[in-house]
Amino acid sequence: MQIFVDTSALVALANRSDRYHLKAREFLNELSPTSRLHISNYIIDESITRIRMIGGHRTALAFSKSIFSSHLYHIHYIDEELEKEAFRIFEKYTDKRLSFTDCTSFALMKRLGISKAFAFDEDFLAVGFELVL
Repeated sequence: MQIFVDTSALVALANRSDRYHLKAREFLNELSPTSRLHISNYIIDESITRIRMIGGHRTALAFSKSIFSSHLYHIHYIDEELEKEAFRIFEKYTDKRLSFTDCTSFALMKRLGISKAFAFDEDFLAVGFELVL
């Protein structure tokens, strides 16, 4: 199974005080060995920033190192074409409170043919994707 990982899931994993921390850990522990987790450089950026604000520089640095050294995540880099598609998505959903990072995630998921997200953010549902939890 191909799964896109959102900032909300990464923050929950990194922050023991997060209300979804245990649920996120449980999901990773029960993940099928055939599953593949995908993240983007925009998600990494947003996650590091949020974790820095919550837990400080040392926590954010440890998180960064764990992501970049992990074989669990396949990192994708948002290119110009994906940014343009993200902007089209951003323009389309005027009634939703989507961040531009959300829109880059949706564009990447579309490109990769991924329909499921590991997220605690219902924005994925609002634009037609499924949540694994």
